Amino acid sequence: MTVWNDYQSMGEEATKTIQARLHIASGERSWLHDARLTSREIFNDTIRLKRQGNNRTEIQREVDRDDFLRNNKCAVVGKALQTWDSYQSLKEWWENQDDPDRGKPTPPSTDKSGAYPLVMAHTEGYRLTVDDDTNRIQVRISPKPYKKVKEHLRGEPNAMDELRDALTSDEVDVGQAELLYRDGVYYLHVTVTREFDVPDPDTADTVIGVDINERNVALTALNRETMRTKGTLVLDYGRVKQERQRYHTITTRCQEHGKASIHRKLGDKEQRFTEWVLHRLSRAVVEFAEQFPNSVIVFEDMSGIRDEMQYGSYMNRRLHKLPFHTFEKFVSYKATWREIPTDTVDAYYNSQTCSCCGERGDRQGRRFRCANDECDVVQDHADRNASVNIAWREMAKLDGDESDYRTHKTQPQVRLVRLSGSGRVSRPTSSRSLAEQGVLAHS
Repeated sequence: MTVWNDYQSMGEEATKTIQARLHIASGERSWLHDARLTSREIFNDTIRLKRQGNNRTEIQREVDRDDFLRNNKCAVVGKALQTWDSYQSLKEWWENQDDPDRGKPTPPSTDKSGAYPLVMAHTEGYRLTVDDDTNRIQVRISPKPYKKVKEHLRGEPNAMDELRDALTSDEVDVGQAELLYRDGVYYLHVTVTREFDVPDPDTADTVIGVDINERNVALTALNRETMRTKGTLVLDYGRVKQERQRYHTITTRCQEHGKASIHRKLGDKEQRFTEWVLHRLSRAVVEFAEQFPNSVIVFEDMSGIRDEMQYGSYMNRRLHKLPFHTFEKFVSYKATWREIPTDTVDAYYNSQTCSCCGERGDRQGRRFRCANDECDVVQDHADRNASVNIAWREMAKLDGDESDYRTHKTQPQVRLVRLSGSGRVSRPTSSRSLAEQGVLAHS
C-alpha cells in the first residue's frame, strides 16, 4: 500500500463480502437444509406481521422457534425487515409518478416455499478460526440449538488471504454471514468491515470523471496540474438494457393475467441480474482508477435531476429505473476499500457542452458535435465528452476557480468495451485487463 505522508485524510468504514465454498467435515447436511427452511418460515412470518403493523420487538417474540438458534432468528428478522424497507422506498417513489397504473411494486411474498439463506452473527451462529497446522479456515455453524456442523472453507486464494487477515487483525471486524446452497454446493458469504484513511478529494493529482446512462459508463482521467488526458474508457452495457426491457415485458404480461408468483420470481431475477452487472462495472471503474497515482473518482450529482426527467411513461420508466445511486454506492465502497476518494459535481449540461472549448454543442445519439468553428473538436463520443466535463468541473471545484479554464485540445481516441447480458465482454475478458487496455496515453 502506498502511504501519502503529507495528505489530509479521514477515517471511513467499508464493508465487503467474501464468498467461499463449504467442505463439510462433520455434522449432518440435513441440519443446514432444515435451518434454511425455518429461515423461510421466519421471513414469511416477519413480512406478514410487519404488514399488520407489528414492531420489531413484537415480531421477534412471535416468530420464536424452539428448534432455531435465537441469534440466528434475530438476524433473519433483520434481513426480512430490510427487504420490507426497500419495498416501502420503491412504493413511495412509484406513488409520486405521473403514470401509477404501470409497474406497481409488489410487496414481499408471505407464502413463498423453499429454503432461504441462513443469516448468522459471528461467534454466535457461526465461528471462523485459522488452523495453525494446515492454514485452513475452519468453520463451525450452529444451525440448531446444541447442533454443530464443522467445515473448512475453499475459495479464491486472494479471498482466503483476506479472510485470514480479517481473523487475525484487530483492525478488521468479521460480521454476519449467509449460508446459501447452489447447484449442490453450500456457500458461505462472510462480511468484513474495516476503517480506511481515505485522502480528501482536494489532495488528488488525477481527476476521473464518470458519466453513466442507460447504455454506457464513460471514464476519463485528467492530470490536475497539466489538464492533459491520461486515459479514457467507455464501457458499453447495452445488452443489459435489452434484458431489463425483456423482464419488464414478461412481468407486465404476468400482472395482466394474475400470475403474481411468476411476476415476483422474475422481479427477483431482474434485480439479481442488475446487481451482478453493476458489481462488474463498478469493479472495472475502480481498477481503472487504481492505475493513476492519487486519484479521485467523480460522479454527477443526480439529486433533483431524476425528478425533472418527464418524457412520458415509457421513457420515464427507462430513465427512472436506472440504478444511478446503486452504481455510485458500489463504486464508492469498492474505492474506499482501496483508499480512493469519491466526489460529486453539478450534473447540468455535461453531455451538451464541448469538453475542449466549453461551448454548447449538439448531441445526436452517441455523437457530439461542437458548434464552435474555432474549436479543434469536430466530433467526439458523447458520453466520453460528458465524462471530461465532469472531471473539468471537479478541478474547478477543488481549485476554487469558477472560470471555464479549458484547452483547445482534442481528446485521444476512445476505447469501447462491450459487456453483454451473459457477462461476456469483447476482449479483454477480465475487469482488470479491461481497465488496463482501456487506457490510452495522451502523447
